[in-house]
Amino acid sequence: MGGRRGFRDHPDNASGDSVKPREFWVGNVHFTLEKGVYGSTQIGFGKISGQTRPGDKVWMDWRANGWDNADSVSPWLQCGPFTVQSAGQSLTTPFRRSSTDPAYQFRICGSLVTAPRAKCSVWW
Repeated sequence: MGGRRGFRDHPDNASGDSVKPREFWVGNVHFTLEKGVYGSTQIGFGKISGQTRPGDKVWMDWRANGWDNADSVSPWLQCGPFTVQSAGQSLTTPFRRSSTDPAYQFRICGSLVTAPRAKCSVWW
């Protein structure tokens, strides 16, 4: 997805601020929805970290019900999945600007090679 549909790529070791809008654990693997600033713009992105294994996956869903849905796909747009390649690897999704508008939302999703059923956070 990289630079398409309003998303921008960034390093896999990127981290947002200390307050994670959404997060969950599957065993020893941590899935976080990160928020931060790029330039002067607030952004959101997903991250998988912890005791990851090759084949674990992370993705971020985005939806905008209203003023900025030109690139949206109903009911949402999925960015990913992105697949862990080595044990212990942290991986991020590309980022997208965020908004305080409640109709503009993100969630983090993922699955493990040992637990392939997808899990997602609630929307933020």
